[in-house]
Amino acid sequence: MNKRGTYAVRISGLGEGDHDFSFELDRQFFALFEHPEIENGNVHADVTLEKKTGVFSLHFSLKGEVEVICDRCLEKFMRGIDTMQSVFVKTGEVPGEIEDDVLVIGRDDHEIEVGQYLYEFIILALPYQKIHPEDSQGNSTCDPEMLKQLDAHRFREPEQKEKSDPRWDALKGIIE
Repeated sequence: MNKRGTYAVRISGLGEGDHDFSFELDRQFFALFEHPEIENGNVHADVTLEKKTGVFSLHFSLKGEVEVICDRCLEKFMRGIDTMQSVFVKTGEVPGEIEDDVLVIGRDDHEIEVGQYLYEFIILALPYQKIHPEDSQGNSTCDPEMLKQLDAHRFREPEQKEKSDPRWDALKGIIE
């Protein structure tokens, strides 16, 4: 990410308790990442900072939609996102990530950059296979021309059973 502070949660000057922050994630947000899997979307992110002495909890709630590429027909479509995640933050001497959900920040840090977490949580909320949803009749909404092309190249079992060689019929009787 390039813009430090744009997607940050301020921790200095806040008393103990819950503090709410919100972010709107759109095309500009996704453009901040070097190799974005997602280039466009409209996601509302609510971040609640739960502050206690020496320990913080960040609770993320992300809702909206992002533009993804269909794995079947390669057309873009909007996919809904609705996820909740948490990250625990400690203060320490050596900043860094201890585990996937535990972050250590310096004692003098005044804010926590959450942009990377927002992006990763959106990616994790997507299904492994991204395919256009079906319509109300249960039909695919993928590009019909691409579906025809895929169907033309689909492997099909031969319709006729091969005739068995009569020389082997006697041996088959021994096995059975």
